[in-house]
Amino acid sequence: MKVEFPQVLTIVRDFVARKRGVSADAIGPATALLREGCVDSFQLVELIVDLEKRLGDAIPEGSLIPEDFETPQTLYERLLDI
Repeated sequence: MKVEFPQVLTIVRDFVARKRGVSADAIGPATALLREGCVDSFQLVELIVDLEKRLGDAIPEGSLIPEDFETPQTLYERLLDI
């Protein structure tokens, strides 16, 4: 998938701010999204939908697993492989 890191970081920041009320500035490339409670396992599907809409590209079902959401950087690197 053709994607740039700043796009992914912005999408993740916007999502967390909207869903959890966390300041977008509090989310950095190495923020542990699940461990720090920025997203929960149920919100991962919603985040995937947001990514698809904002990136304008479908993410094949099952191509992302919870470990891919460890940090925004991890997510970006995984999206490059899709």
